[in-house]
Amino acid sequence: MTKEEMMNELGLAGEKIIINLLSEQGRKIQSSINKYDSEKDLLADGKKVEVKTQVPFIMQNSFTFKPNQLRKCRSVDELYFISVPAGRHNDKWEGWIFKADPKNFTTRNYRTKDGRDMILVNRDQAALTPIKKISYEEMKELQKYSVSGY
Repeated sequence: MTKEEMMNELGLAGEKIIINLLSEQGRKIQSSINKYDSEKDLLADGKKVEVKTQVPFIMQNSFTFKPNQLRKCRSVDELYFISVPAGRHNDKWEGWIFKADPKNFTTRNYRTKDGRDMILVNRDQAALTPIKKISYEEMKELQKYSVSGY
């Protein structure tokens, strides 16, 4: 599998975890049929939902995404981050689902060593709330698709 295919599979697995979580809450879910939907990943009771599934940038205690994703993350009704466990490092938040307030989470800009611009979302802020730890089996499934070298 290519890096892009693995990242796509990781995202789809994360979306399924959130779909299961929201379904358990009795919410009506509609998945987006367009995998490149620029507005949302799914609808829950008619509300736009975005899911970000990733190994966090542990040294910065942050979730990250590309700058072109900021508008999408801000414009949804609900935003979730799933913290995939890092392969070689322990992290107190590994396997946790965070619900973010899309209108109020704070960000900062970061440039990687190889020159890529990223948006960082600190995990310790009032606009992010850890809501549930996923199962060991779910964590292992997500780790299969991780492309993080961390």
